[in-house]
Amino acid sequence: MYLFIVESPTKAKTIQRYLGKDFTVRATFGHVKDLPPKELGVDEETLNAKYVYVRGKKKVLDSLKKLAKNAQTVYLGTDPDREGEAIAYFVGQEISKVNKDVRRAVFYEITPSAIRESVQKAGDINMNMVYSQFARRILDRLIGYKVSPHLWKAFRNYKLSAGRVQSPALRLVVEREREIENFKVKKYYYVKAVLEKDGKRFSAVYDYRYENPSSAKLIADRIREGIFAVLKVDKKEEKVSPPKPFITSSLQSDANAKLGFPTEKTQSLAQKLYEWGVITYPRTDSYRMNPKKAKEFMNYIEKTFGKEYVGRLRRFREKPTAQGAHECIRPTGLKERKLSGDAGALFRLILSRTLASLMSDMLLEKTEVDVEVSSPELKSRLVLKAKGLEVKFDGWSRAYPSDIKEEKLPQLREGDILRLVDVYVEEKKTQPPPRYTEGTLVKTLEKLGIGRPSTYATIVKTLKQRGYVHTYRKSLRPTEIAFMVVDYLLEHFPVLMDYSFTAYMEKALDEVEEGKRFWKDVVREFFSKVMMEVV
Repeated sequence: MYLFIVESPTKAKTIQRYLGKDFTVRATFGHVKDLPPKELGVDEETLNAKYVYVRGKKKVLDSLKKLAKNAQTVYLGTDPDREGEAIAYFVGQEISKVNKDVRRAVFYEITPSAIRESVQKAGDINMNMVYSQFARRILDRLIGYKVSPHLWKAFRNYKLSAGRVQSPALRLVVEREREIENFKVKKYYYVKAVLEKDGKRFSAVYDYRYENPSSAKLIADRIREGIFAVLKVDKKEEKVSPPKPFITSSLQSDANAKLGFPTEKTQSLAQKLYEWGVITYPRTDSYRMNPKKAKEFMNYIEKTFGKEYVGRLRRFREKPTAQGAHECIRPTGLKERKLSGDAGALFRLILSRTLASLMSDMLLEKTEVDVEVSSPELKSRLVLKAKGLEVKFDGWSRAYPSDIKEEKLPQLREGDILRLVDVYVEEKKTQPPPRYTEGTLVKTLEKLGIGRPSTYATIVKTLKQRGYVHTYRKSLRPTEIAFMVVDYLLEHFPVLMDYSFTAYMEKALDEVEEGKRFWKDVVREFFSKVMMEVV
């Protein structure tokens, strides 16, 4: 008998089907050891940590050890990231007391071939990944335990907390709200004409921005009796490349925008889809796609949409921090899946985005028309601009609808005389920047290099739980205490709130994972700078 250990019972059930009766597959039900919940648990001098059993997990580990005694080999098949590697490390420590043949099995999708390959290629635990998780966990614990009490004391509120990632994220939300509050709306005006040719109407605008509506109205009145003729027609084609396949941040952002899912819900559903064996690992920042799978998807595109819709497998420049062994988030195959509800909706979003990423370009035709106005009321002729947009070939948007809106113009030729239907003054206003949604906040954090795929959903969840933000018309709105906390932290813990320094520390944690830096050095460097600059 072989023992195969994973975190989730759902995952265990799926993998058991693939490995058969020679294997016993069991779950740890998440982390088995962690820092103690009610004390610091870290020696500030040595950084040695006290790891204790997570509640109820000693019983789970005792049960696994009992099975491991009689197992030929024990495989640790936890998630392929820092957290998963740390779980494998702690489980392996316990199992090795009763069975020395313990191996690490790594896979990025739960399919029969991937699981079998992970068993065949099973090796050792990646201690650099484990050390990186230690660094992240201990750093977050030190900051939480040492900085949060300052907030409790200052605001007499024990719900408040500070964090290496949550505090800069809160700063983003608060600073955006202040931009909105301080924004001064300015009105401006354009002269707009509704014209007609062969029974088809379209709009043309005099491209001059008036600050005063009366000035615009004067011009509108003067051209009302004028003659409108096509002066020039300029057409050009433009290709629109397919979207990239999903990574964690873009999946959370698009699911928020298109399906209305909070980031935490998206991540939870994606984890279920992964454990059911229908998508690849959902915590990734890599756009890489297995060429064999890409070919399978492109064959499907040809069969479903036609040969002209087949694109190519593109290679994208990966960020330096991207986990090289990981793939994008894609379906594990094209077999018909009976998935309903929100899980089904998310799967269909992932499938359509995957197909779109491998399809041909959209082809647009952009038309710009100059319309000359002659009128005795005018000192000189005016030129209005009309713009048209037509999709000549829908390409990838057949699978993944685009936001591009067509604006068709009638057939226009130089010298055509147009009928004026109406002319009026159009009022426009300058717009404040939009509030962050959960999706746009995640995308901004990714762009700034703050946080990683495994943490995006929990960042937003923490901000809500602490009473720092609430959802208002699908956007994140900071509460009154959020403004005060951000101001306090900027004054007393400026390093903690520094976007670039936080991103630098994420990079340092990646360097620990790559074996380039010693984890305790990274913890000491960041923590000392956070606390040293307390003012």
